[in-house]
Amino acid sequence: TYKLHEPIQSPSISTFFRAVGHGETLDAHIHALLRCMIAITVLLTTFVDASEPHWLIVTTYGSFAIYLVYSIIIAVISYQSDWSAPPRALHWIDVLSFAWMVALTMRSGSPLFQCFFYAIFVASFCRGFREGFLVTSLSFVLFISIGMGYALMGGQFGSGHNNTLIRGDYLFVIGYMITYCGGYGGLFMRKLALLKEVNNTWHLRSGVHQVYATNLDRLLEFFDGDRCILVLQRPDPEPHYIMYTAYRDKPGQSMTQNDVPESVATTLLHFLPETLAAYFHDPAGSWWRKFRGYYAYDIDGGSRSKSHQDQCAALANLLDTRGFVTVPYGQGGGTTGRIFLTIGRGGFTSSDVDFLAQASNVMSTVVENICLVEELISKAAEQERFSISRDLHDTTIQPYIGLKLALEALNREAGESNPLSRRISELIDMAEMTVLDLRSYAATIKDKVPIAGEFLVASIKTQADRLKRFYGINVEIKSETSKRLHGRLAAEAFQIISEGLSNVLRHTKAKNAFVTVLCKNSTLLLQIGNDEGGDKEFTPRSICERAKTLNGRAFVERRSGRYTIVVVMIPL
Repeated sequence: TYKLHEPIQSPSISTFFRAVGHGETLDAHIHALLRCMIAITVLLTTFVDASEPHWLIVTTYGSFAIYLVYSIIIAVISYQSDWSAPPRALHWIDVLSFAWMVALTMRSGSPLFQCFFYAIFVASFCRGFREGFLVTSLSFVLFISIGMGYALMGGQFGSGHNNTLIRGDYLFVIGYMITYCGGYGGLFMRKLALLKEVNNTWHLRSGVHQVYATNLDRLLEFFDGDRCILVLQRPDPEPHYIMYTAYRDKPGQSMTQNDVPESVATTLLHFLPETLAAYFHDPAGSWWRKFRGYYAYDIDGGSRSKSHQDQCAALANLLDTRGFVTVPYGQGGGTTGRIFLTIGRGGFTSSDVDFLAQASNVMSTVVENICLVEELISKAAEQERFSISRDLHDTTIQPYIGLKLALEALNREAGESNPLSRRISELIDMAEMTVLDLRSYAATIKDKVPIAGEFLVASIKTQADRLKRFYGINVEIKSETSKRLHGRLAAEAFQIISEGLSNVLRHTKAKNAFVTVLCKNSTLLLQIGNDEGGDKEFTPRSICERAKTLNGRAFVERRSGRYTIVVVMIPL
């Protein structure tokens, strides 16, 4: 059993998203060491008045010592476990620990409230703005509550407590600034990573379908949405509409191109102005949706619009979602479209609209570049195909025709009674089949005739019949093809299989062989095997080179000491 998705995965930035969004850029080991340094500093520099009750002094220094031991243990675990980011629970434990320390030293006007900044820093830079803001808010509430509690217990604000509110405000304001820098800094890095991956150099064989599908999956992952839809209107030869859809719970479905009825496509594409970008939240949803509501602006004019809220509500009903964001999509050649991204929870902001529009522009530029390069390669190869076709006719087909005529003359001269007549007739048939194959191949090269997957299987069966008829080799064929197996890929697959069967004939004494053609998980799997085992290592150089040019790979394996199998894996 082969894991077909392993050798040729589509480009993805989920790992980078986790890295930037969840703090892998900040070393967890350094966090652990900083915690130890804070614990040591607190233990050595905090002074408790000797006039305080004995139990309070013991509890205070005992708590500091326990926190120091805890910090050392976490540091050791972080190195042994090779953490890429500190676990989420640690900064919450730190907040509660610092609050306890502040409560123990509040009588003497504790300056330990500044320790909260460590937890805020770790939470915001490692977990984003939301987490950092929650930690900041909790730290502020705990500090104010402790200060007010001591004030009420003392009956008035003493000299150690009259600045509690000022310190609390300081804690909240500076904490919010740290949270903003950490959270939105990570968000900007994620956006840059996404744009970089969208704009990466694509393999020419990927094609525009994979570009659309992969980038829709990336957008869906980035925004943590439910669906990402791209509706396109193509003008040639007559206007027709297609749609790509990426689902959160159905990975890989975006590779499928679906035709859309004109009525549905017209509603999705033209219900809003072509240059309008907007987000919409159903007012019947959460408070966040009520607060955010609706936002739209004209990309070309740069002006906001408040007159299309009803249309957005109708689109939300059509898409069966409580919130969505949409931006126009356009590329050269008259192709226009629109991207819709729906979300089940949370909401969108105006910056999300701007970024999605930017990602749409980058994706259209990449598609235009791929189409342009394909067109240039196609035109450059056209003359080369004509030249190869003529050379093939003059240097290969004509000599085979001469050989066939010579064999026919020899057969007539030998007469039907000659024992070699039957063998000569077989050679004539072989020569005639070869001439037909060469002529068909030359016509395919000249006219660039696409080869469908079903014709590939039929051609393999014809090849198998010849091997059985002339050389007594039985070939078993198993196939499960896909609609995406056609054109150049099908032709290359046939050449690989022909080369593999030819190797079985020329280099082995096997009388049984098998061929498997399987399309699964966006991968074409070819297996050419025979029942003759052996310990001699070999590499099918021609097959490996063909697989490499198709962005795939080839290798040889042996099973049970009886079978030798050449395995080729190529992305569809």
